[in-house]
Amino acid sequence: MKKIFFITILNLLTIFVIAQTNDGKEVFTFAINNYIINSNDSICIVQVELPNELVKIDEKQLGLLKHNFTNSNTDTNTIGHGRCNLIKDNYYYFGIKLYNKMVKPTAKDVLYTKISYPAKYKGNVYNLIKKAIYFTRITEEKFYNFETALQLTKNDEDALIDSLVADIQYTGKLMQQEIPTQNKTIEGGLFTGKKLFDAMQICTAADVKKFIDYVIARPTKYAGNTWKISETFATWVDAETPTVIK
Repeated sequence: MKKIFFITILNLLTIFVIAQTNDGKEVFTFAINNYIINSNDSICIVQVELPNELVKIDEKQLGLLKHNFTNSNTDTNTIGHGRCNLIKDNYYYFGIKLYNKMVKPTAKDVLYTKISYPAKYKGNVYNLIKKAIYFTRITEEKFYNFETALQLTKNDEDALIDSLVADIQYTGKLMQQEIPTQNKTIEGGLFTGKKLFDAMQICTAADVKKFIDYVIARPTKYAGNTWKISETFATWVDAETPTVIK
């Protein structure tokens, strides 16, 4: 019990240090890749890649490593914490002190650390990138990448949101044609009483922004992953469109 309490306090202190230092940086989320080295029983070395020279992780920057929800479907607990000890080109290596030597990181687990990201416009896309949440079309092409917010204006983002809406509407129409038996009735939320695929076909930019606000506010299941916007939006509608009160 004492050990669990100590680890909880350590987690909170690490998060506080990462988030609160007044250095002009913000906490970003990165999915680690499959470069994972067990240095010893209690230390692992993990790697993240930043694809743009304008955005860097400073040497000795603190980081907190957690499980990716999709790796286990339930466990998003903290694995450990450490610092960036080595930088090679666009690759950053963190030595992670494990809280439980029996629990090792795996590819796609998520690292929280602070960086300076000179976004042109800090809107929805910027905040999705901060959480390492990426959406694709039904055909799996990404709508944006890590570098998008460096150049994105508000007008650009509005156009991108319209593209998300169009993909959801197209997918809703396609699903209605191909699997009409799964066009269930929605029992609550913004689309109460409507059929699922019908709701997708009439969704608006305002609806999609509410969905994105929810994802940003509740990122645990989404962070460090790439999702088809139509599927995740449909899941949100089926869950009765939980929304963020502003």
